[in-house]
Amino acid sequence: MRDRPLIVFAVLDAFPHHILKSDDTPTLARLAVEGAQATTGGRAVLSASTYPNHASFVTGTPPSGHRIFTSRALHEGAFRPAQEVGPATPTLFDRCREAGRRAVVAVGDQNLIHVCGAEAADAHWPPKGELPEAAPRGRLGFAADRAVVAEVDDLELDRCDLFFLQLDEIDTERHLNGPEPAGSFEQCRKTDAALGEILERLKPIWQDVLVIAVSDHDHERIESGAIDLAAAAEERGLDVIVDHDGTAAVVVGDVPVAALRALPGVIASTPIGPDCHLVWGEPGVQFGVDWGLKAHHGSPRTQTQLAVVGGGHATAQALARKIEASPPECTQWAGWVAELMGIADSTC
Repeated sequence: MRDRPLIVFAVLDAFPHHILKSDDTPTLARLAVEGAQATTGGRAVLSASTYPNHASFVTGTPPSGHRIFTSRALHEGAFRPAQEVGPATPTLFDRCREAGRRAVVAVGDQNLIHVCGAEAADAHWPPKGELPEAAPRGRLGFAADRAVVAEVDDLELDRCDLFFLQLDEIDTERHLNGPEPAGSFEQCRKTDAALGEILERLKPIWQDVLVIAVSDHDHERIESGAIDLAAAAEERGLDVIVDHDGTAAVVVGDVPVAALRALPGVIASTPIGPDCHLVWGEPGVQFGVDWGLKAHHGSPRTQTQLAVVGGGHATAQALARKIEASPPECTQWAGWVAELMGIADSTC
């Protein structure tokens, strides 16, 4: 048995945190029995969307640190696609490389390779963040869960110290079908089964394995139509930069809170960095572009994350007690992983 576990950090994108049942999601239910589930869920960083939370999972810092606030990063005074910029702070993959630990990555959303700085891992898929033409895809164009499963054997998991994994199809199905579990229930079962296929490969060394299974955000139903806050702010003469993110938006600039809350559709705001606020509206309101989806995320209403710990290594029990004692914050995971890997003197 290893002194330090092989850590499988699995992000099941947008997986509802409250539907774990032994018959329907046996992989997650079995992990929870071995360890624990945070029954009220974990807490996402804001904006509660995919790229900010993945960056926080691997850096341990909030968006004000890694600078990925939405699907875009704030870089040199402007928002740019997050995959073109990457995180501004060191990642677990950087720390693993420095410490001589082997880290590998496989993700369904190819942009996450660059969003998470996974080029620093010993191996990653899709290669260079470019999804191969032949890879099976989900309905929004990202890799299907089965495509990720098919690549796992090439990563030599039994030689790893850290395996970072993302399965994307639940997010797609909830965007298209609505936030209620009934609309994506079959995909929840399939994603749970895909995770089970991957973990089955590790059964011969299960006593060495610690599994962390999380989601990055929840979803909420949206109405047709979208509010262009950037245009509204410009019309009102506000000296700000606005980036829309589903049911929220990030506003950067030295502007009174009263002016933010006077923008169309906005009912609340919260600071998320120096001169940086997240704003959101009533349930159903979305900002930016109406993509014809039924559900979206971004606002604090979508902040709840799945959080399950299991595995055969003794450290699973200690980590399980942590998430039972208090709902885990998204930014806590990297520090816990670094500690378990013996690289806790890092900045993660």
